Amino acid sequence: MARLEARNGKLILPGEFMPVAERFGLAARLDRWIIRTALSRHGRAMLSGAVSLGFNLSAQTLSDPQLWDFVDAAIAENGAPPSAIGFEITETAAVTNFDAAEEFVRRARLRHCRVSLDDFGAGMSSFEYLRRFPIDAIKIDGSFVQHIADSRFDREIVSAIAGIARSMGCAVVAEKVEGKSALEILVGMGVGYGQGYFLHRPEPLEAIVARAAAEKPQARVGVAN
Repeated sequence: MARLEARNGKLILPGEFMPVAERFGLAARLDRWIIRTALSRHGRAMLSGAVSLGFNLSAQTLSDPQLWDFVDAAIAENGAPPSAIGFEITETAAVTNFDAAEEFVRRARLRHCRVSLDDFGAGMSSFEYLRRFPIDAIKIDGSFVQHIADSRFDREIVSAIAGIARSMGCAVVAEKVEGKSALEILVGMGVGYGQGYFLHRPEPLEAIVARAAAEKPQARVGVAN
């Protein structure tokens, strides 16, 4: 996950600076910079199979009809394999720019990039996206996961989403896995992937890539901006 370094050296989380970037029309430029910089710095590690990278796309970015041309050029320029690149689309972004999102997903999948629906279940249109988008993975919104050990309702929601995703051949990722009990419940439900402090604390991408590159090539690590 990307961070913005303030003048005093403090790291600012995306939830704080991305709304500002979107308000001033800078989100698309920021997304492009992150994609190009990450592929430039780590394309070689991706080519070796050490890491895969995932990129969250803002609504402004998805509305750009030249987005895929930019991504395609960045891939060619840095030699990163498309299969090691993933894009995450939030429900809000897709609703705002549905046609653009659908076209981007189609072209990304044609090049064998991975596409995920982020924050799944948080809005009203989540299941319609399953019908319209040819996606690879569903990321269950963390609001249903963080209290799963104490809430029967959350367990039922997560179980239903996981079952539907598997029936469609999609991988399932649980967000905000922050305790052992939550992890055990998710594993029991057949949820194959997770994100959260219990699994791994945030650290600089360079450190992750260096460690992954030093390990066996098949020990592939996925990271997202």
